[in-house]
Amino acid sequence: MENGSRSKLLEDPYVKKVWDLIMGEPLFKKSSAELASIRESLRRESLQFFARHSPYYVDLFERLDIDPAKATLHDVAKLAIPSDMLRGEGQKRFLIQDIEEGGETFSSSGTTGKDPVRVYRSPVDLAIMLKANTDLFEHVYGDVLKQGEGVALFMAAPELRYKLSFVAFVDLTLDKKGIELLYGMDLEDKSQAGTPWQKLTTNKENLLKFLKSKKEPKLFFTAPAGVHILGQKFETMGFGKKLAYKLASGAPPIKLGKGGIVVTGGGSKGFADLPEYPQLVSDAQKHFISKDVQGTQIDTPFMDVLGMTETLTALIDRYGVMDKVPHPLAEAFLLDPMTFEPIEEEGREGILGIFNPFTTSWLEVFYPGDIMTCHSSKGFYGKEFVYKRRLSVKEGWDLQRACGGTLEEMMTKQ
Repeated sequence: MENGSRSKLLEDPYVKKVWDLIMGEPLFKKSSAELASIRESLRRESLQFFARHSPYYVDLFERLDIDPAKATLHDVAKLAIPSDMLRGEGQKRFLIQDIEEGGETFSSSGTTGKDPVRVYRSPVDLAIMLKANTDLFEHVYGDVLKQGEGVALFMAAPELRYKLSFVAFVDLTLDKKGIELLYGMDLEDKSQAGTPWQKLTTNKENLLKFLKSKKEPKLFFTAPAGVHILGQKFETMGFGKKLAYKLASGAPPIKLGKGGIVVTGGGSKGFADLPEYPQLVSDAQKHFISKDVQGTQIDTPFMDVLGMTETLTALIDRYGVMDKVPHPLAEAFLLDPMTFEPIEEEGREGILGIFNPFTTSWLEVFYPGDIMTCHSSKGFYGKEFVYKRRLSVKEGWDLQRACGGTLEEMMTKQ
């Protein structure tokens, strides 16, 4: 990540401004009004940056009648693309001309059966990704991850670190913090066809090491289905097997210690019968034990991460404390599914749009395909978002036909 601080792009005044904001004083201490003002400024300066670095964007802004210096949220909505446009080599047309090499390319999981979404991150983007997501995670977690303290288990294979952005973020963050990360899965039959998710098997050695560890806090990262399946396994164990498992590992229940937490992400991954998240948390809390910083036992806290390959930063919530919040500099908005106008009213379902003005490789404004609502909040962002569901196949196709803006221009331009 040190390569980011040596990026030539930092010579551009906009990138330098973004870098200083991300790497500087905590943004969470600012009021929601201050942050909204900063985002409004970044929105315009970001579009001006891309106009300086790519004739593609100059042409696009002209065709959509957008003046970067006066850009509004309505203009940003016109520029958004459906995530499907980033499948395969789709991102290449959106990259700036002087893109820096030496970064990493991340892919979606491929569970849909389509060509995965692929997104390149330059060295400066990777450095911003690491710092911004770590800051957001610690804010929602409610504490700083202390250097060298604790242990984490990620129910993924180490090979996915170089494929999936969520795994990369966790790996890089914990490595920088000096926190031991154990991978709870192995990738079997690597040469065979199929997605990585179809080749994962449990790494029993690492799982046992995590369960028996005396380090605190313990951080458990998994897909929601992973929590559900583990709970079902404990529920269906016979007395003898449960006793043997208890003697070998100390679980069930799984003791996460002071500050221990379960972090879920990645959606259902094909598990159609997965319980609703509140029920999943309630069921899982029977099998996980956590303590607060004073050592008093509490209901194990859960955090859920809404991250996508396409976005440099995630939306994160802490169950029962706050609903999903974006990074302070990210612009998350909801659009009417019929008119594609921004929704102002609280509680109305809308299509989630995300604009990350701190991404420098391409203009990162897109629709990931999620329906959400939002409500006002006293927190740093002024509002929080509530996940409702994924767009259906039909809705997704309608979205691509109706969103206009960038997509329409790309389809009509010869």
